[in-house]
Amino acid sequence: MAFLISKVYASTNEYPLLGKVIYLDPGHGGIDSGTTYQKIYEKDLNLLLCQKLKEALKLKGATVYLTRETDKDLALNNVKNRKRSDLIGRAYLINKTKPDMYLSIHINHLSQTKYKGMQIFYNSRNKENEIIAESLTKHIKEKTWNIRPYKCNNTYYMYKNIIPPGVLIEVGFLSNPDDRYRLTHEKYQDQIIANIVYALERYFE
Repeated sequence: MAFLISKVYASTNEYPLLGKVIYLDPGHGGIDSGTTYQKIYEKDLNLLLCQKLKEALKLKGATVYLTRETDKDLALNNVKNRKRSDLIGRAYLINKTKPDMYLSIHINHLSQTKYKGMQIFYNSRNKENEIIAESLTKHIKEKTWNIRPYKCNNTYYMYKNIIPPGVLIEVGFLSNPDDRYRLTHEKYQDQIIANIVYALERYFE
């Protein structure tokens, strides 16, 4: 019995997210580029970051899914409102899988270029969403100064239709020169991933 307990304890320490199911949603894709700056497309950075995050979470023991693995959207063919169809498709996949958490990854943009930093938004449909937003913001702030206060936003169509808990993470502002420079460099991308993984470990503790 002592041997079995020690073995389980060692496994949970080595794989702190063992048994957790996390659904990652790289925003935009296909004809929907998201925000852009010259030849920098949000959709590409979203997918790259989610692929990196997927591998990092798997190393911690988590089971990870992506709403998209390539440069495409999830809209049905020949629909009038392609954007709405895409969002419905993403929400459907997440609801069907019933993960412990979803994380939707996006990049922000404002006409005023002074704004920068990561920011987490939550929808109040699930009461756990605010707890996640608060926890992730708190622990990411332990690792970096470049994060803004979390906020509630109930206007986004997709998140109003997702049942499992989760949040939207805007990893920075493509409209800000500093954020834009960092987001296009691997070292900073890896730092973002490490900070998110650290915060998720603390939350699931």
